[in-house]
Amino acid sequence: MTVFKPYLAAGKFKPFDGETQLIPGVRAVPAAGHTPGHTIYVIESGGERMLAWGDLMHVAAIQFPLPSATFETEWSTTKSAQQRQTIFADVANRGDYVAAAHVAFPGIGKLRADGDGYTWVPVSYIFGR
Repeated sequence: MTVFKPYLAAGKFKPFDGETQLIPGVRAVPAAGHTPGHTIYVIESGGERMLAWGDLMHVAAIQFPLPSATFETEWSTTKSAQQRQTIFADVANRGDYVAAAHVAFPGIGKLRADGDGYTWVPVSYIFGR
């Protein structure tokens, strides 16, 4: 509550439920599994998409090649695995960019289908360019 208090006091906190267009080009999409309210964000511009997916996956070395792998601290291991499998397949099929937590810098890349799993392909990053 301490973190939210200034936003609540200023009338700037706007909760949402379900799939919601937040601003033009940015959409919140429910992805419950890790937590009941886990949400991913789809950012669209110029015909390209990037998904910011937060805690959709935690251990890249295990969950990219095996999206069904879960751990017991997740709210619903079944839903978590289903979300990963569905979203990974869609991202790889569409060629979308992903902004992912729990991967090495720069944390932005694409997924490539690799057998029953996926390979993370990070974007090239050159400092100062």
